[in-house]
Amino acid sequence: MPHFKFKTEKKTIMTNHSPHTIHIALSLLLLFLFSSCDNRKNNTSQDKGMFMSDSQHTGKYNSESVKKEPDILWKVKTAGQVISSPVLVDNMLYVGSEDHKLYAIDATKGTVKWTYETNGPVNSSPLVAKGKVMFLSYDGFFYALNQADGKLVWKFKTEGESKFKVKDYYNGSFKPDFWDFYLSSAIVNNNQVYFGSSDSHVYSLNIESGEMIWNYKTEASIHSSPAIFENSLLIGSWDSKIYSLDIRNGKENWTYTTGRDTARYIWQGVQASTSVENGIAYIGSRDAKFYAFNIETGDTLWTNNNFDRSWMPSTAAIGKKNLYTGSSDSFRFFSINKENGTINYATKTKAYTFSSPAIDGEMAYIGSANGRLYGIELNNGDVKWEFQTIGCRNDTLDVFNSEGERDMKKLKSLTANISDMPTLSSLYTDIFIDTGAILSSPVIANQVIYFGSSDGFIYAITDKS
Repeated sequence: MPHFKFKTEKKTIMTNHSPHTIHIALSLLLLFLFSSCDNRKNNTSQDKGMFMSDSQHTGKYNSESVKKEPDILWKVKTAGQVISSPVLVDNMLYVGSEDHKLYAIDATKGTVKWTYETNGPVNSSPLVAKGKVMFLSYDGFFYALNQADGKLVWKFKTEGESKFKVKDYYNGSFKPDFWDFYLSSAIVNNNQVYFGSSDSHVYSLNIESGEMIWNYKTEASIHSSPAIFENSLLIGSWDSKIYSLDIRNGKENWTYTTGRDTARYIWQGVQASTSVENGIAYIGSRDAKFYAFNIETGDTLWTNNNFDRSWMPSTAAIGKKNLYTGSSDSFRFFSINKENGTINYATKTKAYTFSSPAIDGEMAYIGSANGRLYGIELNNGDVKWEFQTIGCRNDTLDVFNSEGERDMKKLKSLTANISDMPTLSSLYTDIFIDTGAILSSPVIANQVIYFGSSDGFIYAITDKS
C-alpha cells in the first residue's frame, strides 16, 4: 500500500452517370456506411470531451508530440488542489478544483471565462456534450451547466459523496482513505449520461432534463469512471468487483471479483477506470493485478501480477499494440502487451503515480506525486524530459530530493510521532500540496499539455517556440 511509512429509408434515383462513376459512388457509399457502423460499434461518434479522451478511455490524442522539455505557456491559480483532470473542447479547458469550483479557461490565453461554485470539492473530471458541462461534486450533486456561460441547467442529487473508508493502520478503526482521490467522471451515449457515486450506485440520467432513467446498486462506493463498448457499460467499485451492465436498462450482464482483502483493507477495491477496445476491457485493481476481460462473456483473457505488489490505480491508455499505465508503490510507468499482458518495460517515475497517461503518436505524458510530469517515449520507455510544478520547485518540506526521489530519513522524522491515520493523512495532504503532486491526468492538443496540480495551479505547457 502506498504510505510514507515503510431502420434506413430507401430511395430510387434515376441518373445517366457512367458505370465507372456509379462504381466509385457505390464504393464511397459503402466506405461511409462501414465507417458509420464502426463508429456506432465503438460509441465514438458522440464523444465530445471527457476523461481519458473518449467513452472507451483510450487516452489517445491527435497532436504533435512534445519531445523537448516544455515551458509554461500559462497557468491559473485556484484556491485548492486540482485533482480533477481537464477536458478540452473548442479551445476551452474545463477542470474542477478542491476550492469547490469548476473552471472554464481559454486554452490559448489562459484567461478564466467563467467559474461555477458548488458546496464541495470537485474531484471528478467534467463531461462536455450537447452544450453542457457535467460533473460530480463532493456536495452530493451531479451538475449540468450551460457550456457557454456556466449557468446551471439542472442538477441531480445522489445519496452523498465521500471518501471510501478503510482500516486505520494504527488502531483498526475505519477512517477515510487518503489515497481515494477521485470521484467518478461521467460519459455520454445518445441522450444518456452515466456515472458512479459514493452511494454505491451507477446512474443513468437524461442529458436534457437530469431525470434518472435507471440506477444499479453495487456493494460499495464507486469512484471508478464508466466506459462503454456497444451496449455494455464497464465500471469498477470499491467492493473489489468489476461490473458489466446493459446501458439501455442497467441490467447486470456479469461481474468479476478481483482480490478482496477484508482483513486489513489494503488490497481492496477497484479505483482505476476501465479502458475498452474491440470487445476487450482492460483494468488494474488495488489487488496489485492488471486484467483483460472478454466484454461479452466476462471471461478473463489474461491477468498479470508482476507489478511489485503495487496497487494499480491508474487508468490505462490504449496504443496500437500496447497498454500504458502508472502504478502506486512500484513508482513506475508500464508498457503492457495487449494480447498477452506481458510487460514491455517499466519506467521509473520515482513516486506514487495515480495519474493516468495521455498518449499521442510517439509520446506518453503522466504525472507523479513528486510534482513532476514525465514525457516518455512510447517505443522504448525512455524519459525524454520532466517538468517540475511550481510546488515541486519550491518544496519546503524537502520530502523529495533534487532527483525526485523520496528522502526516507526526512519522512521518518515527519511520521515518527504519528499514531492515527487522520493525522497521517493530514501530513500526506501537506506534503502533496507543498510538493505540487500531480494526480490529475493530462490532455494534449496542438502540442500543448494541460493538467492540474496539488499546488493549486492549472498548467498549460509546451515546447513550441
